[in-house]
Amino acid sequence: MSKGVMTCLPPHDGHPGVEIIWAADCREAFNQGVKLAQTWLDNARSGWLWAVMIAERDLLPCAIERRAFEVGFLSRVHQRICSARCCGQSANPLSLER
Repeated sequence: MSKGVMTCLPPHDGHPGVEIIWAADCREAFNQGVKLAQTWLDNARSGWLWAVMIAERDLLPCAIERRAFEVGFLSRVHQRICSARCCGQSANPLSLER
């Protein structure tokens, strides 16, 4: 197994961030997902969440980038949903290498 490339989701909405290790450099796709989710959350939830995610995700060229986009998008939404409660997550990075 290769060492992998780490992406970081910073803390947001009072919810902790997370570090994710990918088998390839997926930082750009991951960050695109995070930004799109934040835009959706900030704009009074315009459009269906799933439609917004799928439309942008499908523009990415390869499966690992699409997966990184999904993880970034859903991680930011997760932070918002969980912002009302405090949860202790481990400091260990999550590995998504294959």
